[in-house]
Formats: sequence, C-alpha cells, structure tokens
Amino acid sequence: MSATELIQQVAALPQRERMQFEQLFQAMKHGILSPGPASPANWPDFGDRLRMIYGEKTVPDSQSIMDDGRGDR
Repeated sequence: MSATELIQQVAALPQRERMQFEQLFQAMKHGILSPGPASPANWPDFGDRLRMIYGEKTVPDSQSIMDDGRGDR
C-alpha cells in the first residue's frame, strides 16, 4: 500500500476514528508505542493458588461430584 492510498483511506474514516488514528500515529512518531510484538500475558499460576487454598487435597472421583452438583445422578 502506498502512502497516498493510506492517506485516502484515513481521510475516508469517520471523524472519531481519524482522531484515534492521529493519536496513535503521534504516539508512534514520538516513540511511545513500541513497534515490536506485544509481550505475552503474564497469567497467574492457578494451580499454585488452588494448592495455597486447599493444600494437597485431591478428590478420587470428581466426575461423580460434578454430576451430583448438576443433578445428573
């Protein structure tokens, strides 16, 4: 895509989207936005959290407990 085509597409955007594009472009121009890939999400370790709450307790047959909770006897 050429710069002319990009300018024509930006000019065709609604006012609100043009303003958002301008803000993002200015941020990128001043180096606020990094051009590299986004960093992966830093998810908590849910297994560690469950072990912290319940310890090392395990349920031998959890399917029967789930069935009973749903009323599927």
